[in-house]
Parts: sequence; C-alpha cells; structure tokens
Amino acid sequence: MRDILRADQVSLLEIADFNTSGLAGPTRADVTAGEEALDFVNFLRNVGAARDTHHGGGTYGYGKTSLYALSRASTIIADTQTTCDGISVRRIMGCHLGDAFEAVTHGERRRFTGRHWWGRDDAEGGVEPIEGAEATELSELLGFPQRDENRPGTTIAIVAPHVDRGEDLRAELVETVLWNFWPRMCSFTPTERKIDVRLEFEGEQVTIPAPENYPPLDLYAEALRNVRGEGDGEVTTIRSARPIADLGHLAIVRGLHAPRNLMALRDESPMREQAHSIALMRPVELVVRYLPGEAFADKRFEWAGVFICSKEDEIEKAFAVAEPPAHDDWIPDMLPKGRAKTYVNVALRELKLAAATYVQPKAALGAGEDRGPSVAKTAAKLGRLLSKTSGKGPGRATSLGGAGSRKKITISAPRFTGLELHDGQRVARFEAELTNDGSRPELLLQVSPHLVLDGSSTSAEDLPGDITIDLLDLSLEDRIAGPEGIRIEDEQGIVSCRVTVPDDAAVGIRFSFEEGEAA
Repeated sequence: MRDILRADQVSLLEIADFNTSGLAGPTRADVTAGEEALDFVNFLRNVGAARDTHHGGGTYGYGKTSLYALSRASTIIADTQTTCDGISVRRIMGCHLGDAFEAVTHGERRRFTGRHWWGRDDAEGGVEPIEGAEATELSELLGFPQRDENRPGTTIAIVAPHVDRGEDLRAELVETVLWNFWPRMCSFTPTERKIDVRLEFEGEQVTIPAPENYPPLDLYAEALRNVRGEGDGEVTTIRSARPIADLGHLAIVRGLHAPRNLMALRDESPMREQAHSIALMRPVELVVRYLPGEAFADKRFEWAGVFICSKEDEIEKAFAVAEPPAHDDWIPDMLPKGRAKTYVNVALRELKLAAATYVQPKAALGAGEDRGPSVAKTAAKLGRLLSKTSGKGPGRATSLGGAGSRKKITISAPRFTGLELHDGQRVARFEAELTNDGSRPELLLQVSPHLVLDGSSTSAEDLPGDITIDLLDLSLEDRIAGPEGIRIEDEQGIVSCRVTVPDDAAVGIRFSFEEGEAA
C-alpha cells in the first residue's frame, strides 16, 4: 500500500450505481437491525451473508471478494448515499482485505483477521464510516460522482486495479458489461428492470452498443424475447418427471454469422467466434454462464439459446443455492440429496442434450424399433434449417416487373410443410404463394432443389454421385407438372411441390421464372 501511495498517480476503477437503495442499515454487525436492511454490514463487515432479497441476484455475498482481488493493494473505498432508521445519510469508508496475522497489543498477543478499515475512530477501538457533510466533502476530493437524496446509490472505487491501460482495456470493459448484463440492457426490457450502463474511460465517455446491435448478442436477445413470450419463436419447457415440475423455459435461435463489431475482433473476445451456446440465468435475468453445444460445421451460421429457470420459489431457490460464490455456474453437488438437487441435475442434463443435438438432432430409437428411414429425424433438420429463415439469407421472394410497373408477378419464399414416405423414400413437401396479374401467361415457374448443409445450400454439381435430389411433381391449383416446370397462365394461389430427401440430410428449393413459348 505504501509503495502504491508513493506513486505520482494512483489509478481507480470506479463502479457506481444510481437510483438504488445504497448500503443501508446499521454500520456495525453487533447492532440489531429489526426490519431494516443490513446492506452496509453485509458488504463491508461480514465476509458472507445469506440472500435476503426475493429472487435476488446474489445468494451468499462472497462475490465482493473479487473486488479486493482486482486491487493491487487489496483495497476498496465505498461511498454511498442511503438511509438508516428512515433518515437519509451519506457514508464513505475504506476497507482492506489482507492475510490474518498475530501481534502484541496492550501487552497481550492477539490474532487479527487481516481486515483493515479507514474511517473515523468510534472511541471503542473500532472504525466507523465517515458520514454527513464530511463524507460529501471527502467524496468530492476523491472525484467520486455527486450524490444527494435524489441520487441514492453506491460508488465502489478499486484502488490501483490490476489492469493494463489501452484500447484493449476499453474494449474489454465494454464486452464484460455486455456479456454479463445484456438481458437487462435490451431495448425491449421493461423500464423497471432495465439497466442503463454508462462507461467512462480516462475521462472520456465510451458508447456501449445495444445488445441487439452487437452480434452474436442479437441472437441471444431474440431468444430471450421468445422465452419471455414476446417473440414468435419456439419455446421448450424443461420438465422433471420425478418429482413432476416445470423447471424453466428454453429458446434457441439460429442465424447467419453476422459481421462482428471491431471490439469483438480481439483474440480474447468471447464474442469473436461462432456462437453455439445457451445462456443460463435465473428470473433475475443476469447471465450465470454460457453452456456450449455443437457448432454448425459451416462457419457462416451460428445459433444462440437462453434458458431461464422457473419463478416458482422452490425451484428458483434450488438454482440459486447451486451457484458457487462467484455466481458463475450451477453445481448440483453443492446441494444435499433431495428435490432441489434433482431439479438442477435434470435441467442441466436436458440443456446439455439440447445444446449437443440442436445442429444434428439424434433419433430416439428403442431396441425393438425399426431402424429404417427416420421421417422425424429429417423433419427436425428441415425445421431447424428452413423454418422462419431470416430475410438476410437465402429464400427471398421472387418477382418480375420493373419498380415503376403496376403489374406484378411474384412468388413468396418457399416454406417447408412436412415429410412423407413415397416408395420407401423420404419426400419433403414445400409450398409458396403465387401472385399473378396475368400479364405474362407464357412464363414457366420452375423449381431447383438443393441439399442443405448446416444452413447453406449446395448445388447438384457439388454432390457425390450416390446422392441425388429429385423433384417429383409441381402443382398450381389443380394442375400438376414435372421437373420441366409449369406455365403460370393467369392462375395464382398456392404452389406446392415434392422433393426427395437423401438419407441423413435436409433439402431446400428455389423458385424461378423462365421465358416459355407463347401458346
């Protein structure tokens, strides 16, 4: 500490919150608080304290030790605008977390915990925080944010942090905030739950992008919207059979591997590579960890998922207690044998299975089951790769006619409608909507089938000789044609076709218009 203070400058890493309750309550651990919060005592006096906030983020409170570990002096300063006994109060106090030691005091050898505080002498051999106008004056001298009764909250200053200055640190701070707090920073997060994070780096304001504009968090954000019931994507309920319980909800979203923000191109960035994980969280919606799964072999595509455990008190508590002091995992072995441990074990088992099989779904076959062609397996792949395809990728509507023309001939992007078996061969059915103003009756509507590999299409020329994809038929209203295509004449409505599907693969189609001979 002396060496650090002798330096010309002492750097501080400040973490400040506003419009919160601050470190409220009494300042001493031996004072009964009654109904009042014990935030100050639990943060600065006690090493660990059980969670006392319903569905709160922290469970034990040990995570604060990471603040001391980040300091080269193992020292922090806490400045808080809060209340005690219903009265507004400003407090500031320093704290050092060191090693235990023995020393002789008043002629006796005593053992000390290694914890030190800076504040005012309480005349009983202890230290109390500086309060009132004196605390306000000291905080201003230290350059802390201004506070009063209308700006309650806390500033934690980490003295001489273990950080290397530079652009990489700026990017690392931005991404650390986004990677951990993005669920509470999305534009669609309710105002009462939204966190507005602002970053100042060496006196300069740094813009933190919205998660929806910072790939791959855009996919995670879409999955979160689905889990909240605000999107139109598929949501799966993770269930326990014994005991019977709904453990939470899972949504997974896939998309094109979008270009990364410049900050995410650092080698250390957690968002640089192809996304293929499920973000795990409790209803407080702070990320606990990312559970990795199988990535698409084609790096042009990626997927992201979100799982939020149930709000039911018994289940939410099970996941909360399963978190270690750092709150960065769910560890079932931290729980005693019983219902709570089963909840966490079952959820993790099902989530690991979902992450491992999302790209390549596994067929569930019993010992006595026929191991012939699996329609369900291929349907799952087609559903993953073809349903609700983003407009940014393949599968856009096809149209004819100039921009200024009122005449219009268009066909929508194809949609997969199901699978069937035809002479022992898997066959995929597709539909599309044809709009036809009758201005070009000679046009031929044609279909080009292709193999889909991990979300991308492969032309017939690239396929091995033993793999073929055939168009069985193409129909428009009550007319049926073959691979040569069908003349649109003046008809419009539903166009449907059937395409053969190779074993253990998925297929897609493209529609196109070709000039035909006039009738």
